[in-house]
Amino acid sequence: MEVKNCKVQLQGIIYIDSIFLLNLVMDLYLLSLTARAAGKTVSYARVFAGSAVGALGYCAVLCLPGIPYIIKVIFGMIPVGGLMIKIACRARGWRELLRGMGYLFTFSFFLGGFIIFLKGKIRILTEYGDSAAALAGMGFAGFALLQSLLKAYRKRSRNHFCKVRLLGDGGAVAFTALIDTGNALVEPVSQKPVAILEAEGWNSLKMWMKPEKFKLIPYHSIGKDNGMLEGYEIDTMQVEGKDGEKQFDKVIVAVFRGKISGRGGYQMILPPELSA
Repeated sequence: MEVKNCKVQLQGIIYIDSIFLLNLVMDLYLLSLTARAAGKTVSYARVFAGSAVGALGYCAVLCLPGIPYIIKVIFGMIPVGGLMIKIACRARGWRELLRGMGYLFTFSFFLGGFIIFLKGKIRILTEYGDSAAALAGMGFAGFALLQSLLKAYRKRSRNHFCKVRLLGDGGAVAFTALIDTGNALVEPVSQKPVAILEAEGWNSLKMWMKPEKFKLIPYHSIGKDNGMLEGYEIDTMQVEGKDGEKQFDKVIVAVFRGKISGRGGYQMILPPELSA
């Protein structure tokens, strides 16, 4: 691969704008997978911003003159990858940043391998597989496959119960939560998954029960066509499972007027997306 006047020589000339758009799309796939693997609740805007920075960084690295391509990739893309994780996933501390980068480069490796596999097995891709549209399409197929595998792995390895810690009026408050794969509650505006906490638990969380944090969550249940749950956005939630502890930001928690568990064994219900 050779760079001349920001043109990359790879069996012909590929212009830098095409490289930027292709990398933007691929980075969207990779950051979405990374956020899911890291257990981060991220916004579309942050994922897009991180992807744009990654694509710009890749193009800038390619345009550096007089440096072998492999050196550019190794020493240029590592800091760019770290910046992508910092922007998209709001990584806190070196440990969380390095773990996110590990996920990012692992998914990148497998996605690249999947594309090479398809190009070697499908005859038409041998001839036309280097076009931006074909690469983006193969990337999406790889993204869908990796996302399905990730969901299956998390579902299989997930515990039914976990510990949840929320910042309350007098400090951290701990609850026992049931992970319910059938919990499909979402906040209609943001489309974020919703956890449920029984009303008694909110006695220690009144600092979050403010008008600006208020959410109205529609639900359906047996014997009742529809209803509304009162909910609030909480800045951070720590979830401790068998694979360790994960932090989720800007979590929406609904108020359940009654006892969630008849025997009092747990006080919260978590959707699978918010489990460790």
